[in-house]
Amino acid sequence: MADPETQPLQSDSFAPWPWQSEVHQQLSQRLKEGRFPHALMLLGPAGVGKRQLAVALASLLLCEAPVNAGKGMTACGECKQCRLLGGEGHPDARRLMPTDQSRYIRIHQVRALGGFVMESPQVAQRKVAVIERADQLNLNAANALLKTLEEPPADTFLLVLQREGQPVLPTIRSRCQILRVEAPGTVEAKTWLAQRRDEDGAALDQALRWAGGAPLEALRLLEADRPGQRAQCLKALQQALKSEITMSEAVKPFLAMPLTEALDLLQGWALDLARAGADPGAIADSEAAPMLRFLAGRRHPAELTTLHEAIMEVRRGLDYNVNSELELIGVLERWRQLMRRPGVANPA
Repeated sequence: MADPETQPLQSDSFAPWPWQSEVHQQLSQRLKEGRFPHALMLLGPAGVGKRQLAVALASLLLCEAPVNAGKGMTACGECKQCRLLGGEGHPDARRLMPTDQSRYIRIHQVRALGGFVMESPQVAQRKVAVIERADQLNLNAANALLKTLEEPPADTFLLVLQREGQPVLPTIRSRCQILRVEAPGTVEAKTWLAQRRDEDGAALDQALRWAGGAPLEALRLLEADRPGQRAQCLKALQQALKSEITMSEAVKPFLAMPLTEALDLLQGWALDLARAGADPGAIADSEAAPMLRFLAGRRHPAELTTLHEAIMEVRRGLDYNVNSELELIGVLERWRQLMRRPGVANPA
């Protein structure tokens, strides 16, 4: 049985996503040659498939009879180890992630993982652990993980997932071999997305643009109707800037999505606004471009960076029990301040 502080790793699919086939083949060849790293960090933006690649590699590490595939190998999907992984979970595979009660991986979870690492494999020749995500380790947990990463046993492999742009201890990175997981090309991503969603090409393009080209993130946005919510948020912000609605009304569509995603949306516009101060043609969000160009034309470029800084301040407070409505209203008020005439002081 898995330790209650960790979760069994299980999956009914041992294949990586299509755009990961080449890197999976390269890593499987390294395993075949005995050169697979004991601590591998998969680095990439949200939605490129880091987790599925890690599962595919874990299944290969555990498989009793890997199948030759080109220059590399894949898990057979039929042996005892593959059946365990595809069932209720493999006893020699663990998954470490935040619990339902916390945004972070805690030190007691890492200590439980350390105990698993020091044990002998129960049914397989190797043990494997997938750590999701390195940036969600709190400081004590991150420091505890360093000891495990320093000298993992020869039969143990750690796959560490890291979301690009999120902080992680440099000492953790230094103890891992780092592999960047890239998004597929635009054509491949759009083709994959079109097989799963019955939207027109323009909607798929828009979702991929908002997702930074990451197919899984674009699919999530479409399934959650984020494009429709984003349009409502943009309209509400525009109306608030013109004082056509109150802030209490303007904040409602932002509250319809998780706070972190609402902040992502506002931060994206804030970054576009800062870029527009130097180059009005550098705006990525075409729907918001008219509003952003208008605001950029009213203020000194140095003022346009303050919005991004305000949003980052809210993010730093997310560890505490913040009031989402009050925090978002505060950010929206900062947007409305850009509408005042230059030289006019803020109202008390």
